[in-house]
Amino acid sequence: MKTLLALSLTLLTSIFGFSQTYYETSWISGEIKYTALVIFYEDSEALVRVKYYNNGLDKLANFGCSYKNFTKSDGTTDRYLDGTNASIIRGSSESSYSADNFYLKEIGNGNYQGYTVDDNGFTGGDITQYMKPMLYWVKLNPDALTKGYLDDYFGEEESIFQFLVFLNKGELSFPIKDNAVTVLANGVDQKSVWAAVMDKNSGLNYSEQRIKESNSYPSDWIKNQWDQGFYITSMDFDDNKNTFAVLMSKGYGLGPQSWKKSSTFPKDWITEKWNDNYNITSMTNGAGNWYVVMNKNTGFETQRWKTSYDIPRDWIIDNWNENYAITSATYGNGLWALSMSKGSKLGAQSWKTQVEYPFEWIQERADKGYSITSITYGDGMWLVVMSKNPSNTTNRSSTSYQDIPVDWIMKNAQY
Repeated sequence: MKTLLALSLTLLTSIFGFSQTYYETSWISGEIKYTALVIFYEDSEALVRVKYYNNGLDKLANFGCSYKNFTKSDGTTDRYLDGTNASIIRGSSESSYSADNFYLKEIGNGNYQGYTVDDNGFTGGDITQYMKPMLYWVKLNPDALTKGYLDDYFGEEESIFQFLVFLNKGELSFPIKDNAVTVLANGVDQKSVWAAVMDKNSGLNYSEQRIKESNSYPSDWIKNQWDQGFYITSMDFDDNKNTFAVLMSKGYGLGPQSWKKSSTFPKDWITEKWNDNYNITSMTNGAGNWYVVMNKNTGFETQRWKTSYDIPRDWIIDNWNENYAITSATYGNGLWALSMSKGSKLGAQSWKTQVEYPFEWIQERADKGYSITSITYGDGMWLVVMSKNPSNTTNRSSTSYQDIPVDWIMKNAQY
């Protein structure tokens, strides 16, 4: 299991930096038919999952493989995929599996004839003297990797399963153990990057979180998540990829919730919702439109909002003096938009604007007991808000990714 975990982590940390390719293959050995999903996450490295039926049980084996050079009997050199460290991950725990080795012969138009020999039947040398032809070796379109298809090769609790669903469908669902995502924000730091913040779940009481990345605002997906008890807790827009990212969380006390899309900041709608005991909890601007999310049961006593061509410094200070705290901020259409709330329990606050993501300032404030509660990017700079109160914990943040840092999030959710 340690080998499986190491292989899984290798895949998770490598997969964003490489265009993955997927193959399905099948062969018969003895009277047993084997079918495998092969995922190349580097040019010469792959993860293999093999499903088969034996002794009345459905079984699933896992192993890694990498290209290895060999010399043929005629003196020429070639290479094959060397399978190693096989383990049974579904079926009898008393079972064992011998890793398979694959040899691929190109037959034109990007197609291959596959051959196989397992480790028990190959001791080295010219593998072509031992191998047998496979039934097929075909490249899969990523669209074929539906949840139903992946169920045959992965358990839904596996990080790799969730990771592949996100890569191919833009959807991620993960249970929360220790840390939960509180902020997702996109900006520019020489190149487009995503910033993510995670806090100790003890103060949040989330049981599960879901992330959706979409070319359009995912209104139907949001409605479906509402029906399952999830509510929007963060969102942003990636100007570089023209994609929305919406984070939804399931936990005690969330909702009901409503959102509004508008080409101008929806001040009349906000007032209407205030009168029905809703408060602003999230805002973003994407593709020229404002998106504002409002919730009931926020615990806020009252709330104010402000739009301005520049960050409204004096307005922020005046509201701090009246015990309001910054609870959301965004930038779009040439305007900064902020909401400040009384009764947020965020405590004392500090904020920083900087062209580069302000790592040093964040560390300095964290050393004094502050934690990140809001991040946005606009007008060529980052705006980071940090807050201090007895229930805050020093949170984790990362800005090292051009894509949503799914691997970092999933690792820390189960930290």
